[in-house]
Amino acid sequence: MRVVDHLKRNWSSGLVLAGLFFLLAILIYLPLFDLLKESLRVHGQWSFENFQRFFDFKKPVYLRALWGSVAISVLSVLGSAVVGVPLAMLFSRFQFPGRKIFGVLVTLPVLLPPLVGVLAFYFLMGETGIIPRVLQKIFGLKSAPLVLAGVPAILLVHIYSFYVFFYLFARNALAGLDRSLEEAANGLGASRFMLWRRVILPQLQPALLGASMLVFMNAMASFTAPYMFGGDWRFLSLEIYNAKLNGDLALSITQAVVLAAISVLFLFLIRWYGRDHPATRGSKGVAMPPRYVTKPWQKILLAVLGSILIVVLMLPQLTLVLIAFVKNGTWTWQILPEQFTLENFVSLFMAGEVAEPWLNSLWMSAAATAAGAVVAMSAAYFTARPRAGRAMSNLIDASVMLPWAVPGTVVAIALIILFDEPHWFTAGNILIGSAALLPLAYFMRHLPMQFRACVAAFAQLDPALEEAAQNLGARWSMRFRRITLPLILPGLLTGSMMAFVIALGEFVSSILLYTYSNRPLSIAIFSELRLFNLGSAAAYSVLLILLIGLVTWLSQKWAGKESDSLSA
Repeated sequence: MRVVDHLKRNWSSGLVLAGLFFLLAILIYLPLFDLLKESLRVHGQWSFENFQRFFDFKKPVYLRALWGSVAISVLSVLGSAVVGVPLAMLFSRFQFPGRKIFGVLVTLPVLLPPLVGVLAFYFLMGETGIIPRVLQKIFGLKSAPLVLAGVPAILLVHIYSFYVFFYLFARNALAGLDRSLEEAANGLGASRFMLWRRVILPQLQPALLGASMLVFMNAMASFTAPYMFGGDWRFLSLEIYNAKLNGDLALSITQAVVLAAISVLFLFLIRWYGRDHPATRGSKGVAMPPRYVTKPWQKILLAVLGSILIVVLMLPQLTLVLIAFVKNGTWTWQILPEQFTLENFVSLFMAGEVAEPWLNSLWMSAAATAAGAVVAMSAAYFTARPRAGRAMSNLIDASVMLPWAVPGTVVAIALIILFDEPHWFTAGNILIGSAALLPLAYFMRHLPMQFRACVAAFAQLDPALEEAAQNLGARWSMRFRRITLPLILPGLLTGSMMAFVIALGEFVSSILLYTYSNRPLSIAIFSELRLFNLGSAAAYSVLLILLIGLVTWLSQKWAGKESDSLSA
């Protein structure tokens, strides 16, 4: 009844709500429902045959792939926590020379998209990598040591890429801890160990659960690292691609459903545990100030460790820059490249066929981000201000966030199934093989982060401003245009920047949906690598990193100016 009353009072917002649910139904629910339906159909009949084939204990090939994905994901969570949480504690709880610089540089892996990060480690520590061959030459060994391969290689890449989640979440949580609780524990004679175990870590638990969820989801959806380093270890995300490549679409669909089910189940378990666990009930207070490191030997130790950390973190990026200037086909048996050229970068801007991939990535990412910004803003408006009822608000929230729990391979397979035949909402067209599917995949994948940024912006908006405008006779459209939109714009920009940056390097969905005419930058990198054009692959990668860095810097600068103008 409340929804009907709301629509009667305000037709403009009612039309927006109706349009929002129409889009969510067509672009989120329908593809995923179609995927589930097709997994239960065999020769036009309802059947569990596909799932019986997957869960065949006599031939547990696919079960091994499921176990491999889950095991790697759990290990990635543990490894990322071991690296990220201590770093967060170090930079949050201690004051020492260079702390701010080290704190910024420790987030460097954020600039490396998954494919580019894997490529950097391949050049650095792969079978023909620089470090193994340098060590082999120095020590006169018959074979190169420290070659990355198999599970250790995948774990190293995952930990390097994902520890930033734990670092950022834990650092923000440590900055907001209640100082009074620690002082009370110290006053009662608690030891340092007990203080951390009984007071600090319980308060960090919500942040650690959130980081664990992000790392697990990303590791389950990981494709590039298993593809490059997996060897005999099987992974579900890779099996989906192989089944599709071999023409076994039924198996690919079934595997996609299983992978999505595992990811969604983990999401709900973490959210349920985090909601009900008493540790997630935070308290208010003033954070403990950082302790100053005063002893000379401690300063020297931290400076040395910080320098080593920076070198380790920058090695992958520096390796990519080095290889980007190598002439294709000249770095084979040599330890270090011997012939360098600028032609790899010149062709990125002068040769039409070479420049096409990064131009494709720009327009497809921009289109998906723009559409996502409109939908995210509309959804956040009804979620943060539940004018149509709390149940409707929760439904919108769950609908928009659903793609966040679905890996990129699953999204791609779902779109392939849905748009492999004409529909009334596609004007009778089949979209398979068209340029429209990749922007749709980017839109689905990255809508949740835009939505969350908008919800956070709406939460900081004082409802009294809109109420005052309404009392003065302003209609909904004018209130939104003149008051709401300018105030939420910095948050909307932040979420859109994140979505755009990630879409630029999207590879998992792209490899299943691209066509030659709209191949994005990530596919161009992958293609050059398969042709052993290492210089071109690295040049594409460096360009992608620069694009991501430029977009991030411009967005933060613009958002800062917008915030200053609003506060003024």
